[in-house]
Amino acid sequence: MRYLSTLNLLMLVVVGVSGLWWLAPPDTPMKAKIIMSLAIYLPLAIFLPATLRTDKRLLTWLCFMLLFYFSGYVTQLLDPPPVRTLAIAKVSLTVVLFVLVMFDIRRAGRPA
Repeated sequence: MRYLSTLNLLMLVVVGVSGLWWLAPPDTPMKAKIIMSLAIYLPLAIFLPATLRTDKRLLTWLCFMLLFYFSGYVTQLLDPPPVRTLAIAKVSLTVVLFVLVMFDIRRAGRPA
């Protein structure tokens, strides 16, 4: 189960960064794309080791972070079609990741 959450988190970061680069205006400098990608998706990428180790405390913080990303993606659903299509994918990945992480937290609390 934890490998699914790690894979889902990795997919969310990849889809987010690729969408950010794809939807950027053509004359955007490379440095600006890199800085924006790091500013937006580095906090999610920091939690990749937490999903592998199944640390309950870090997974709880990941769930809090996902709520912020979820609210941002839901507001993107009101944008025109290229952004909306990507937002549907990001909302879906965020919801699935939240559920998987909650299952991991619940399983980590049980005695072996």
